[in-house]
Amino acid sequence: MSKPFIWNPPDKLKKDCKLTKFIKHCKVSNYDELENKSFSEPGWLWDNVIKFADLKFFKPYSKILDESKGVPWTKWCVNGKTNIVLNCIDRHKHKDFFKKTFIFSEREDGKESSITYEQFDKQISKVGNALKINGFKKGDVIALYMPQLIETYIAYFAILKIGCIVLPLFSGYGTKAVIERLNIAKAKGIFTVDKTFRKAKEIRLFDLIKKDFDQIKSLEKVFLLGKDKGKKIFNWENFQNVSDKLKTEETNAEDPAIIHFTSGTTGKPKGCVYTHIGLVAKMSFDEGILADFKQTDIHLCMADMGWMVGSKSATIASSHGAQMVIAEGVPDFPDEVRFWKLIEKYKVSWTELSPALIRSQMIKDEKLFKDINLSSLRMICTGGEPWTEKPWKWLFEFIGKSKVPIMNSAGGTEVSGSILHCCLHRPFKVGSFNAPIPGMSADILNLEGSKVSTDEMGELVMRKSSIGLTKSLWKDDKRYIDNYWSVIKNFWVHGDLASRDKDGHWYLHGRSDDTIKVSGKRIGPSELESVIAKSGKAKEVAAVGIPDEKRGSKIILSIVPLENNDQKESFFEDLVIKDLGKSFKPDKVIFVKDLPKTRNMKIMRRVIKSCLANQDPGDLSTLLNPESVEEIRSHAI
Repeated sequence: MSKPFIWNPPDKLKKDCKLTKFIKHCKVSNYDELENKSFSEPGWLWDNVIKFADLKFFKPYSKILDESKGVPWTKWCVNGKTNIVLNCIDRHKHKDFFKKTFIFSEREDGKESSITYEQFDKQISKVGNALKINGFKKGDVIALYMPQLIETYIAYFAILKIGCIVLPLFSGYGTKAVIERLNIAKAKGIFTVDKTFRKAKEIRLFDLIKKDFDQIKSLEKVFLLGKDKGKKIFNWENFQNVSDKLKTEETNAEDPAIIHFTSGTTGKPKGCVYTHIGLVAKMSFDEGILADFKQTDIHLCMADMGWMVGSKSATIASSHGAQMVIAEGVPDFPDEVRFWKLIEKYKVSWTELSPALIRSQMIKDEKLFKDINLSSLRMICTGGEPWTEKPWKWLFEFIGKSKVPIMNSAGGTEVSGSILHCCLHRPFKVGSFNAPIPGMSADILNLEGSKVSTDEMGELVMRKSSIGLTKSLWKDDKRYIDNYWSVIKNFWVHGDLASRDKDGHWYLHGRSDDTIKVSGKRIGPSELESVIAKSGKAKEVAAVGIPDEKRGSKIILSIVPLENNDQKESFFEDLVIKDLGKSFKPDKVIFVKDLPKTRNMKIMRRVIKSCLANQDPGDLSTLLNPESVEEIRSHAI
């Protein structure tokens, strides 16, 4: 059933936004025409994005795309030469803001620092020169295992500047996860720190991995922000002893620039490969044009550099010549409302956050927010998982005062951005995406490859490649085809369950792997979870389906109750029956202290499902709270 519209973009916003200017640039009459033309001609769309964003090339491309080897192997900006650093740093050198602050940084203990674009440029040149002196050359893989510090961003761009490939690793990974990824990528170097802090706990990153360096045959050098000494160690202060002049390496437009690993349900982690043109072009469109990011904006996102959102953040702010705020640690420590206080302090105008963050914040005492001024906010971008109504409305009404648009997006590591987004030319609904992104050729199909009907759930697919799509998987072409292009032959299958209503608004219902099938009927976990969430009687909830011979699946609800909750299992069962019908009555409701979550607060349903079914839960290296697994396992069916 179609949801009501909840917000219409004001005429002035529609008139002044970059999307309006882009539509005029493309010589089309409106968003519908832009969308339709790009569906059949994605090359036309991305060529216009590059020109509109004024992306720079050392040598111009001769052809925008080449599909001669098949859609999965599409090449972009053929024969062009560029570099991410050319478009994120170098092209700003003669502009007024180059002497102004680029990054504002806060440590968990409140210590502040900052760096201008001009200082940043000199520092990445120093680090780049040191890398070359130490024998690193174009195409070598160098890892980043660092928290949110200015030095992390210096290292990131220095690696790219000399044509090496940066491998960002989540700073919350343990030894096994780091070593495995370094070996898969055959990394020759790694940047790390002696220590960081998370909720006042000292975490010694270098100590976690140094004893296992002999397991990484490819590793030649460790670049350390810290005092340890050793044969392979190059200490950070030594970067100051080299020249701050360095020419940016000319790379092919589609040379690998970044490897971001994403965990599969089974098997080793998958290395997604971003190119020098792909990420910058995608961010120029997704965030620059659709989400209206401007040079005058101040950006805040607390995602770790190890996740693709970290690379997004670095690219969004720098490619636009804007300012950004980074913060070591987590959004709710040492202050429960730290995230919002950062927005107030730095007058943040454009922020990116997850539904998980809002779920954890909306249950806090409203008095904590009483004196926080969030009037600088003009755009809130969200992603990572489906929304439920109550947290979305809390963010829109309580935080944004029903004025700040929530630019919901859906995509993932594999596409270096989004497939679905929100458009400032169309009205908004709770938790929806009011537009597919032009150039992504999105559709919703059943497993036979046919389009689904209105409001029917199906697989979110792309009919063609995109400029930001991973270039295969790192050293694993077969897995790339098997995982993404063979589920429904000749379509990219993203792994998300989606639907579209009569007004053309799109919705996600969870990962396809999480879909619950009961007696031939399919339901996404988010639909079950939203019934429980809106009752106000649960802190968190996860719905999973356990295989059942008779009905296909048994529905299990894992609930973290609010303190002093005295509701019984039957109370939650009745809620589901009332809203969704008897067909989807839970077979079991369990109460737990916590749900397995990643460090960016995404609930790991696959882990819950495996534990309840007495199966191997697979890779747990990204978990924030591995102790929660045993509690879930104690309730196994």
